[in-house]
Amino acid sequence: MISNLRNFIIFAEEGLKSLLIPVSRFIEEMRDLESDLGHKLIIVIDYTRIVLTPFGSSFISHAKKSLRALEDSIVTSNLFNTCDFDQHLAIGIARDSITTWAVNCLKNFNKMHPGLRLSIIADDELSDSMLRHSTIIFWCSEAGLQNFDKIWYVEYKYGLYASEAYVQQHGEPSLNSLDQHKIIAYSGYDNNASITNWHLTNNYNLPPLRASIFAQSRDLIVKMISEGLGIGSTCEKQEVYYGYKALRRVLKVIEGPVLRSYFMIRSGVNANVYCNVILFDKLFRGFFKRHGINVIECG
Repeated sequence: MISNLRNFIIFAEEGLKSLLIPVSRFIEEMRDLESDLGHKLIIVIDYTRIVLTPFGSSFISHAKKSLRALEDSIVTSNLFNTCDFDQHLAIGIARDSITTWAVNCLKNFNKMHPGLRLSIIADDELSDSMLRHSTIIFWCSEAGLQNFDKIWYVEYKYGLYASEAYVQQHGEPSLNSLDQHKIIAYSGYDNNASITNWHLTNNYNLPPLRASIFAQSRDLIVKMISEGLGIGSTCEKQEVYYGYKALRRVLKVIEGPVLRSYFMIRSGVNANVYCNVILFDKLFRGFFKRHGINVIECG
C-alpha cells in the first residue's frame, strides 16, 4: 500500500518520467489501489500517455495524508518493538505545539531522566496512529477519548492582536474601522478551525470581516501579526506559546472564544509506565506555572 500511494503521488505531481519503476509495474500498482478504493484513478491511453480520472485528481490530498499516517505508524511501531516499554514514553501532541512551546518544555529533560526514551507523535489531527500508540496526549478536545483519562487542562483565551508597528502605521482599529484593516486568518486542517477563525463568523459583536491573508499554522499567523502584516486572532500568553513579545491586543472589549488543551493519560498503564507519566505531568505543569498560566484540575 505504501509503495502504491507513493508512486501515485509521484505520477500525479511529476508525471510518468519521474517514476522509478517500469510503467507496466505502475499500472499494476494502480489497479491494486483502485481495487481497494472502488474507484478508477487513471486512464491508460498508451504506455506513454496516462491521465488521472476526476476521482484520481481529487484523491491526491487524501493519498498524501494516508501515506503520512502509514509511515508514521511504521516508525512508531518500530520504536515500540525496539524499546523497553517500561522505559519508553510516547506523547501525542499537535504539530503547532511541539514546534513552538513544547520544544522549550522538553529542554534538558533527557539530562534529568537519561534512561527514559521519548517518542513524539505530532500531527494536525488526532490520527489513528496517535490514539493507538500514545501514552500521553495533550490536545484541544472537549470530547472524551476512549481509553484515555483527562487529568488537567489549560485555557487559551483568544482576542484580536496587532503589532505596535502596525498600529502606528494604520491607527488603532475600532469596531467601525476594523473591516478596513488587513485581517489574517487560519487555513489549516483543524476540527477547531471555526473557533480559530472566530473573528470571521459574524459573532462576538464584530462587524462582517473578510480575511486578506491566510496561513496554515497558528505559529505562522502569530509571526505575521508580529511582522505587522495585519490584525489576527491569537491567545493570551502568546509570547509563551509562540515567542513573539511585541504584540498588542486591540479592541479589548471583544472577547474571543476559550479553548482548552487537556493533559490525558492512557487508562490502565502499569506502575512503571505511570511513574514515567508523572515525570511528564510535573514537567508540563511546571512549564505552565512558571509562565503564569493556570493549570486547572479535571473534576
